[in-house]
Amino acid sequence: MPWVDEVILGGTFDHLHQGHKALLEAAVSFGLFVRVGITTETFAKRLRRSDKHVHLMQPLETRKKTLREYLILRGCKKFEIIAIDDRYGFALSSPDAEGIIVTEETYPTAVDINKLRTMNKLDQLIILVVPFVYDEKGIIISSRRIRKQLAEIDPSISNNQTSFTENKDEMYWD
Repeated sequence: MPWVDEVILGGTFDHLHQGHKALLEAAVSFGLFVRVGITTETFAKRLRRSDKHVHLMQPLETRKKTLREYLILRGCKKFEIIAIDDRYGFALSSPDAEGIIVTEETYPTAVDINKLRTMNKLDQLIILVVPFVYDEKGIIISSRRIRKQLAEIDPSISNNQTSFTENKDEMYWD
């Protein structure tokens, strides 16, 4: 039984992996309605300037489709996927949100969000921290590593610049 009516989380969700799935599993267990912020390519590239393989990031529509399919597969009955262009996304303007799912790395952002929500006369969010997921070598699973491995497997794509198209948000109700 979920703890809250509405839970939020955000991320790039590039090459959906076990770490993402752990966050999504927590969200589905924690909230009846799951609102997911997914970074646009423009914002993701600003965040990952030092990632020399960021051009291997999947297009927004591909990431949204994979995310939608995974949430449906996991039995999530009510969710919304919203493109976000900054680190706070819709967290400062969602009066019904009660919880936020984060990693150890993004916990400080959740603390900032709660401070800003208080200043905006919104309730603070319950923060649920999901631990990182590690591979068999004890290394954190990340999209950055996956993109790096893709470039190593096929060096011809390493310098290919992909153009992206961005699209609107979507909601799902079962």
